[in-house]
Amino acid sequence: MGNSNLILLKFLTLLVLFNNFLFPQYNVSHRDLIETTAKREFDKNIIEKYLSSSDSNDVIAALLSISHSEDSKLIKKITELDFNKYGKWISFALGQIGESVISKKFLWEKLFDNQCDCSEYVFYPLGKIGNENDLQRLTKLYLSRNTQSSIFNGIEDALLQFRIRNITLEQSKKVLVEMIVDNTTSIERKKKALFTLARLGSDSIINSYLIETLLSSNDNELLQLSLMNFRIQKFFPADQKLLFELNLKSDAVRIEFIKALPYSENQSIIINTINSFLSSENVNENLIVESLKTLQSKKWDEALLNNYKIKNLLREIIEKSSKRIITEEAFNAYKYLFGTDEYLNSVSSQLKLAPKSRLQLLFGNKKDNLKFDEVAKIYSDAKDLKEKLSAIEFILSESNIYSNDSEFINFIFKSLLSDNAAIISITADGIDSAFISNNSDKLRSIILTQSQRFKHDTDFIEAEISLVNLSKKISEDFYKEVLNRLADTKIYSLRKILLYGNVISKPVKKEFPNLDILLDKSFQYTKAIIGTSKGNIEIKFRADLAPVTVGNFIYLAEKKFYDGIIFHRVVPGFVIQAGDPTGTGWGGPGYEIISEFSPEEFYTGAVGIASAGKDTEGSQFFIMQGYYPHLNGRYTLFAEVISGIDVVMKITEDDKIISIQLIK
Repeated sequence: MGNSNLILLKFLTLLVLFNNFLFPQYNVSHRDLIETTAKREFDKNIIEKYLSSSDSNDVIAALLSISHSEDSKLIKKITELDFNKYGKWISFALGQIGESVISKKFLWEKLFDNQCDCSEYVFYPLGKIGNENDLQRLTKLYLSRNTQSSIFNGIEDALLQFRIRNITLEQSKKVLVEMIVDNTTSIERKKKALFTLARLGSDSIINSYLIETLLSSNDNELLQLSLMNFRIQKFFPADQKLLFELNLKSDAVRIEFIKALPYSENQSIIINTINSFLSSENVNENLIVESLKTLQSKKWDEALLNNYKIKNLLREIIEKSSKRIITEEAFNAYKYLFGTDEYLNSVSSQLKLAPKSRLQLLFGNKKDNLKFDEVAKIYSDAKDLKEKLSAIEFILSESNIYSNDSEFINFIFKSLLSDNAAIISITADGIDSAFISNNSDKLRSIILTQSQRFKHDTDFIEAEISLVNLSKKISEDFYKEVLNRLADTKIYSLRKILLYGNVISKPVKKEFPNLDILLDKSFQYTKAIIGTSKGNIEIKFRADLAPVTVGNFIYLAEKKFYDGIIFHRVVPGFVIQAGDPTGTGWGGPGYEIISEFSPEEFYTGAVGIASAGKDTEGSQFFIMQGYYPHLNGRYTLFAEVISGIDVVMKITEDDKIISIQLIK
């Protein structure tokens, strides 16, 4: 091949990559398209206008709109587009629309199309809509190949999507192992392969690779995922060099390290490491929580149980901590290691335990002779809703002890008849089959009453869904009766359930009274600084992906909605979450917006919007502390952290948002 031809080929390849990666999606000129998408009308004339445009940006925006439509009638139209130019977006739309014979045939053809430079994109939708036969065919083709072939770039996407849908084969692990140990596999592909392998149970075959990676890599996400695979295997290598030379500069890696460490056979190293972490100045509080959990994770040698340093550290944490979550974890660790009696003798009796910890103590001491009135008093003593919800979850988890107790039965009925959505939902989800069977008549009456009472109230979406699910556990006929009685609900997510249950037949449209206000703000600002009690987090908006969500965040920030709100949920190494004025995880702005899924990945620092199902989003948002690609295409990504990721890693439960500054 001549130099001029080679240069031309490289230019064309770059052009394809540019078209598939660099074009923005929605912009301010797409208002009519954004509006019809947000209302879930999907006006064919509007979509057609953009889909047939000569502007690539318009076409991509139309494909992103179509991906939310679930309308199989649009499949033929979008598969006629130039796949070399729009392969990423066509593939994403096909996967999101749902199962289709036409889509699957098209994707398989594109996988082996020599004229197509975008075959990697077909794996995501194949995993979303394929069946076990498709998975078998994919893995067989990969494992039987004679050489490394670029057509299999992206197969890890398919394997992850199949796993999410609980479609797995033993060959899936073999494919992932080959990819992981292959030196030609890119770092980004290895990350997804490692995550997917962990979801499949991991495999000790890759352990030498994991050790090598932990000793040589500076990529924090790769280090996290390598440690995750050891944790999933319930194994940690007794490798002295690894323990002393592992790069632990990142809090994210430290957190995953402490989660994996209990599976080491060297107990003294575990204790010394925990001692070091707990006694360090300015230690990340999330690391303290995970260290305390580690202390509860295995049977310890007697000598280590009597380690006075650990006892003193736990005592100090319990007595000095103002953080509820750390205090509770320290209490649990102390009680687990040294016994309840020693805990009561060693720790200040003045300490005010949270209701859940008091319940754990009560159950530990009197489990065989427990009267429910003692349990109920602890629940009623809870000082706020967050403590009540934690207590009721624990009570339900132990309900088999007093399932025939009349006071417990009345407690459950009263909870289901509550005026609080969270209490209703947790109770409806938590009662067991024996309780349902023994009390079905009363439950029927309560479900009919409460589901009718809140069927138009967006604050009770999750409660309504929990009541509907409970009705199905009683009987299929009663489930249909409840759905029929909800036929006039105005709540979009409930109407979707009715549509899937064949109670209504018309397409469901979204009532969106404040849409114009949100769209006016979608592209008004480019960034925001979230000021927290731990420092500032600067984010860049992705209105090109999620204009309604960005507009909603800006609208709420301008109203000072987020000021003073706590981070109510922190899963160290995974996410931090805020945006609920009640601080419980059950509150919102009093309305729901829409899901705006995209092909973008949930890497560390991605900012997403929380939901209870498609199109139930509101004000709660989360920021990623690690790489978790199972969220891709299932949650709305609307911003990314551009400064302050160290602050993200330090946030713990009950830390506050002080204010949000919007930047043009």
